[in-house]
Amino acid sequence: MIDLNNPQYFLNREWSWLEFNNRVLYEACEEDKPLMERLKFASIVTRNLEEFFMVRVAAINKQNELETGGSSPDGLPPAEQLMGIMARVRDFYKKLYGEFDKKILPELLQAGVKILTDPADLVKYQDYLKHIFQNRIRKVLTPLSVGPTHPFPRLNSGRLYIAAGLKRGPEIPDSIELTDLSFVEVPASALGRFIKIEDEETYFPLECVIKMFVGELYHGYSVEWVSQIRITRDTDFNVDTDAASDLLMRIEEKIKTMHMRDVVKFEYEKGLPDTRLKELVERFDVVGDSIFQIDSLFDLGSLMEIYMSSSRNDLKEPQIKPVYPMEFQSRDIFEVIEEKDVLLYHPYQSYDPVVELIEKSAEDPDVLAIKLTLYRTSSRSAILKGLIKAAVNGKYVTILDELKARGDEERNISAARALEDAGAHVIYGIANLKTHTKALMIVRKERNGIRRYCHLATGNYNETTAKLYSDFSLFTCDEMIGEDISQLFNLLTGFSLPNKWNYVAVAPIDLREKFLSLIRRETENAKNRMNARIIAKLNTLLDKEIVQALYEASIAGVKISLIIRGGCALKPGLKGISENITIHSIIGRFLEHARIYYFYNGGDEDYFLSSADWMTRNLDRRVELLFPVKSKESRAIIGKVLDIQFSDTANTWILNSDGSYALRKDKKTRDSFKEIEEYIDKKEDKARREMEKKLEFKPIRNLEKGL
Repeated sequence: MIDLNNPQYFLNREWSWLEFNNRVLYEACEEDKPLMERLKFASIVTRNLEEFFMVRVAAINKQNELETGGSSPDGLPPAEQLMGIMARVRDFYKKLYGEFDKKILPELLQAGVKILTDPADLVKYQDYLKHIFQNRIRKVLTPLSVGPTHPFPRLNSGRLYIAAGLKRGPEIPDSIELTDLSFVEVPASALGRFIKIEDEETYFPLECVIKMFVGELYHGYSVEWVSQIRITRDTDFNVDTDAASDLLMRIEEKIKTMHMRDVVKFEYEKGLPDTRLKELVERFDVVGDSIFQIDSLFDLGSLMEIYMSSSRNDLKEPQIKPVYPMEFQSRDIFEVIEEKDVLLYHPYQSYDPVVELIEKSAEDPDVLAIKLTLYRTSSRSAILKGLIKAAVNGKYVTILDELKARGDEERNISAARALEDAGAHVIYGIANLKTHTKALMIVRKERNGIRRYCHLATGNYNETTAKLYSDFSLFTCDEMIGEDISQLFNLLTGFSLPNKWNYVAVAPIDLREKFLSLIRRETENAKNRMNARIIAKLNTLLDKEIVQALYEASIAGVKISLIIRGGCALKPGLKGISENITIHSIIGRFLEHARIYYFYNGGDEDYFLSSADWMTRNLDRRVELLFPVKSKESRAIIGKVLDIQFSDTANTWILNSDGSYALRKDKKTRDSFKEIEEYIDKKEDKARREMEKKLEFKPIRNLEKGL
């Protein structure tokens, strides 16, 4: 009897995620990739790692401090996990900065793009930079010196500071407090991280310019040394939600105290005196061994600013032009959805129909109500404007605004207030649960009664990420699904449990059991010598019970094919356990964000889309939605996308049983991103030709013969 609780059958969650970030780093190292794209991926991996420290490292630090003796499913205690994380992060930084300093920067310079950090290079532009410093930068700088009446400052997480060692000059009077240590925040949020020469591709990091002229901030002192420093704090927080009416205020209070949370990572520049390094580490109470010396440009995440501002499109991938779906081009959107379900795959297909559906509903006199879940929205959101307009126009607008969406708390609070001011009813979710589902329902009065139009998605209502993430959108007015979504909103707004779901499953009510029952059905079919198949595409697979169910299915003979972009706890290819499981990871042009779940079901195939990954937090601590894809045409689209992605040989990594990944190689290169773009283009071209054919004028009879 195989004990599926054995830790040796599980990969470590944190180390698996770091493997994922290494696969993203590979994109920055690909020499045949356009230079600006490599710069972009260097930015992405840095931002990824920053969030990993803020959330995962912070959580494991807390576990370690509690000394509860607990361990992860793979059996590693927190202290051992932290040691492994730090060793891997040091290797990661070595590879990242080796690529950036020795390859990306020199190759950009050769291509005519200068990112100048060496003081010897900056001296050539001294007059220009001094003008910029005196007229723009200096005006927003505030030195924070340490002295008898100036306590050691609490520096903000993720911001760059110049630390300066000072020596008093003779002109400082005795009446002025003395200091030998001061900090200056680099005002990147106000001025941008880089100064760009107009009409040139020459960039100067703001901190390098400040360091050139930092002496001008400290008249009467000589500057003995300067060093950049940067701290990262624990930014994951729980909010006591016993008093739901105070939730918005409580989250605002939490945001205001972010600068007081634990320091989980400390970065400093070479040249910081050892005594000062020790003092800063003690003052900031840096947890563990998370101290890193950076001998290059700090915070490569800000390189995205250069990518976005650069006019060198010849150094970038050609921009995809999302195709506007033919179904919506010449007909009323409500008529189309009433006639059939429509499935879109973004960003290959335009996100505009989603925005237009909300905008049209805001103006349509027959629309009675709009209900929507808001998790992460974009700045200057057209969706938000449409919802505000609908409320102003007297529609019943109800918004579930998830204030606890990490990193978007302030933006969601702002959205909540704007919606409330317009007359919308805004609620903040269910206590102790994050609402992660993506659902829109429009209630419309029509000749035959009240009809519910639904939009269900795997991605957020965010027009910006809809251009960067691959996600599915399903438009439907299926009566039974509409009833389910209506019950979902009643649950969110009125805490009313559903009588029963017709087609959907919702976490944390029954989604876990739904997934397990679907997996176990395939297991039983395999035991009965029937064909059995599971295909899934998701972001992360970490839930222990799901992993065990998949092992049981594999042992029974179920063929399981998974595409998992990020972390994975399951070990494929274990003899007698997971030999029937293969796991691919696709990293490339777009962030693979869609969640697809397919079950063969004895030939009566089931296709589902979901907001949920196979993670414990998704199944037990969030409101998530699993919904079926019923139409033959929509299923064909999903099937084609999966076929293309499983055939990819240009962007695919294969997970080995030891947790390592191998880049898939083949004589014939197949790029799933390009093939899907071509597939969508051909599909829409075919639809256009069919529509044109329907619109052709065809005479009923030959008039000449009839005369």
